[in-house]
Order: sequence, then C-alpha cells, then structure tokens
Amino acid sequence: MQTTIDILWEALRESVSITLLVLVLMAVIESVNVSSFGKFFQKIHGHPVAEVALACLLGAIPGCAGGFVVVSMFTHRMLSFGALIGGMVATFGDEALFLAAESPMQALMLTGILYVIGFVVGLLLLKIPDNKIVIFEDHDFELHEEHQHTHTDPEDHHWRERIVHFLREHVWEHVIKKHALTLLLYAFGTLLVLGLLNHFFDLQTIMETNVWTKWILLLIAVAVGFLPVSGPHLIFVMLFLQGSIPFSILLANSIAQNGHAGIPLMAQSRRNFLVMKGITMGLGLLVGALLLGVSS
Repeated sequence: MQTTIDILWEALRESVSITLLVLVLMAVIESVNVSSFGKFFQKIHGHPVAEVALACLLGAIPGCAGGFVVVSMFTHRMLSFGALIGGMVATFGDEALFLAAESPMQALMLTGILYVIGFVVGLLLLKIPDNKIVIFEDHDFELHEEHQHTHTDPEDHHWRERIVHFLREHVWEHVIKKHALTLLLYAFGTLLVLGLLNHFFDLQTIMETNVWTKWILLLIAVAVGFLPVSGPHLIFVMLFLQGSIPFSILLANSIAQNGHAGIPLMAQSRRNFLVMKGITMGLGLLVGALLLGVSS
C-alpha cells in the first residue's frame, strides 16, 4: 500500500513541477507575436523554398501556435501544400514544451531533426502541383483574432497597461485558464500509469528481450499520431526520457502527430486533413522503421 502511495505522490509532485515549467515556457512564447509572421508570409508568397523554410520554422515553435499560423496561411492559399506538410512534420504540439522542460538538449535535437525532415519532404512535394493533391476554397486572408495578438499602435497605451493586458489576456486567459488544468491532468495521468507499469513490469528489460515489442510500439506510436490533439502523445516522451523506448519511436510519433494544429485544417476540409495525416503518418512509420531496423 505504501508503494502505491509513493507512486501517487511522485506522479503528483513531478506533474506539478513539469506543468509549472511548461506554463512558463508558454508564457514566453505568448510574449513573442507569432501571428506577425503573417505579414512576412505575404512578402515571401510566391517563393516556394522560402515558404517551406518559414513554415518549418513556425512548426518548430514549441506548442501549437506556429502550426495554427501555417494552417491558416495554407487555407488562405498563401502557402503551398509542400510548405504545409513541412510545417506539420516540424510541429509536435505541447509535447515539445514538456520535453523542453525535462530535457532541453533532447528537445532541441528532436526539433532540429524534425525541421530537416519537414524541409526536405516539403521541397520534394513542391514538384507535385497542389491541385493534384488537395482541394482549395476561396478565402480572403485574415488572421483570426484568437491567434493574432498584434497591437498596431503601441503608442496608444502606456507600458504598464500593456503589461497588465498581456498578463490578463495572454498569461491568465490563454496559458493558465485554457491549458494549466489539462496539462496537469495529462502529466499526472501519464506519470501515474508509467509509475504503476514500472512497478509491476520491467519495461526496459521487456523491450530488450522481446524485439517485436518495439515494432508493436512503433505502430502504436504512429497510430496515436493520427489524433489531432496534444496530450496522448506525452506517454512516448516520458517513455523515452525513462529510457524505455528508443529515439526512433519518439521520432516516429513526433512526425506523425501535429498537436492541435490539424483541427482547423480538418474544419476546412476533411479530405485535406486525411491527405496530410496520411503523408505524415506514412513518413513517421518509414523513418521510425528505418532507424529501428538499423539499431536492432
């Protein structure tokens, strides 16, 4: 009984610690106006390689904000499909924040690898006309208010008022109210499950003695990557940090998943969403299987 209480306490303690670090990172990212990239996209529109490079850069921003901007630009026909895929490959949702909070160097390495993969795949897809892959609807370009936090005339507000506005609207309304409880529950649930599993099973030994379990986990990691949410993928981050799964499985899941960024694309067109998911999941399975095969 005492062991179960210890596992519960350790999961709660670590989940609170991780959640606080993640919220701090979110607040920092909120302070950087991601939606201002919209104007920059207008300048590079028509330069496919630059579009792919910038889309991947936005996707590499921890969290889903950058991914939302990439999808918005694509649905308003300001980005090619290749740039969209590049940005979606580079995006791995709020899990990027958890990994950065726990191991900044591992997060930086994974982000860099995803950027390179997304950029290369995005360039290759530029050779295929977009109208052969996806469907478009006509929209006037508009960065929606929930993702646009620019203040066009900062002289109208005193600096103290701007700080209060940022703390109230961005930190409290967006970071804390919308994310804090969800992050805490996902972190606590994941850590609790892993703590109980590690107590009753030696996951690392099972992985080492039964090679087939790695391939099953690879398939599961890619399948879970279909979900257009952040949270369920956290288990692969935690398993990797614990040394229970190889990097190839985490990478496969990270390529396949896009956090919440896929939701607005699904709203625009289920077909476009499924095509995007088919490519990212297929790519995740391919890369994961190659690396897993080499390391086995």
